Amino acid sequence: MSKNFFYRNAIAGAIMLILSAFAGMYIGMNYDSRFPSAYDGYYMIKKGEALIRAVHTHGMPFALYNLILAFIIPFLGLTEKTKNITSWSGVLMLIMPLALFLRGISYPATTFDYVGFVGAFFFVLTSALLLIGFIKKVYH
Repeated sequence: MSKNFFYRNAIAGAIMLILSAFAGMYIGMNYDSRFPSAYDGYYMIKKGEALIRAVHTHGMPFALYNLILAFIIPFLGLTEKTKNITSWSGVLMLIMPLALFLRGISYPATTFDYVGFVGAFFFVLTSALLLIGFIKKVYH
């Protein structure tokens, strides 16, 4: 069962790293055209493009978090069922950068405005389960 945790989170983390890198490449390729003017030293960008930037800035750490989870989950002081929940919630927290991408490409539509909160919920759940697992491992 431990191998499933490793591969699930490692594959999800690697895929998100690639998608976030593509978002970063998009930011880099459109850098000059996105910043035609500055106001008091602040660059002016469209909200849709700012959301694509958020895909890069949220996707990379979330992907690395999943790669770390892949190595940590088997050693937590949790039951196999709770380890499975921790692993899946780590994968499901990647909904947040994907929702930011959907918001960025569909802006100004508000269809995907609140989908990112689902990913944020799973991020908090994963972090809480990690804390519980560490505490149980140390004190039991």
